[in-house]
Amino acid sequence: MTEEMQNMSRKERERLFKRQEIVNAAREVFARRGFSAATLDDIADRAEFGKGTLYNYFENKEELFETVIADAVDEFVDVATRTCTDPGRSFQESYVDFARQLLQLLYGHFSIYALVMREFHKMETNTHLATLFPNLLLILADPIRRAVERDEIDEVHPEQTAMMFLSLTFSVFKSSMHMFHGDVMSEPRQQTGLTGEAVEREIDLGVCQIERTFFHGILAREKDKEHNCFARR
Repeated sequence: MTEEMQNMSRKERERLFKRQEIVNAAREVFARRGFSAATLDDIADRAEFGKGTLYNYFENKEELFETVIADAVDEFVDVATRTCTDPGRSFQESYVDFARQLLQLLYGHFSIYALVMREFHKMETNTHLATLFPNLLLILADPIRRAVERDEIDEVHPEQTAMMFLSLTFSVFKSSMHMFHGDVMSEPRQQTGLTGEAVEREIDLGVCQIERTFFHGILAREKDKEHNCFARR
């Protein structure tokens, strides 16, 4: 329990807990059915609360959806903040660590990925939500700016390059899910996460693929096995 929660009254903690239960249920329903098809009744059923309870916390479905998306992107931002804000780390070290932690998050909480990918168009057209993703890119762009300033890499567009890397990481995750975990992408297991040694191996392979493609290029011939993650496997 955080210090902030310790300072709350029991009633305040219960209210916060109940609100989070609603948000978690909404995330799963929106991920499965999409914003348009999802109803507050669906969300109330998933949260095991009466529909009236939802109105004690959110005015309507739109406000609840914004909260769910904001929470999901906040989790991405947390990963970026942990891995990309230390000026003492190299560009490559920051990005490889970001890719690994993001993949761990996605494998553990598939509904995050399903939700953001399914409703990305709504983020782009909603004024409030549209500010969230650029903030993530700004954090991801920092290691690139530092690398350019240190003359470690030639000048590139930081935000565009950050977006390319983020898209690559999502693509590696998506391809793995389609090839090896198709059952999780359909009911009823869509909302469950994946854990275990097999997933850790897939994350290692995914990070290896990302590192090789993004930093070295697939046309590069890395005969030195010490620097070739596939050769080391």
